[in-house]
Amino acid sequence: MDKSLLSANFKKDYVAYSAVGIFFLILAFELFLAVFIPLHLEMQDVWSEEVARQEMINRFDYLHRLFLRFRSKRDSAQNEAGIVINSLTPLADYLRQYQYQLRPEQIKEINETLGSLEGLYNHLMHQGAYSTDLKLKPEKFINRLKKEMAKTD
Repeated sequence: MDKSLLSANFKKDYVAYSAVGIFFLILAFELFLAVFIPLHLEMQDVWSEEVARQEMINRFDYLHRLFLRFRSKRDSAQNEAGIVINSLTPLADYLRQYQYQLRPEQIKEINETLGSLEGLYNHLMHQGAYSTDLKLKPEKFINRLKKEMAKTD
């Protein structure tokens, strides 16, 4: 059998060099994508977590300021805002100290809590307090006590 039939005779011209060059270019590009895409996705996760953390801190600071500045003519609304402030102040200290140790689930949970506090603030501003002021009428009880005292004398 003739060996010339088993091998291909390539002309060493620009078309052959271009084909080999394109092959290695495609191979290099595939290797680049195989390395770059996972790294890029990992960086995106890190940045999205950091953005969520910063938005949580900004939202928390905004709400804390709102409740600190809250003023109402009704004592009950003012007292309810005071309860929230007393809860937010220790949380502010905690977030300042441990914000970088929070997991994404915890950040989500805190954001949900902040959302409910926004609703509470809006309710206090527009509709007043959740609690009602009870007016005691002590006359009935005093009269009853007087009768009891009169019986024992």
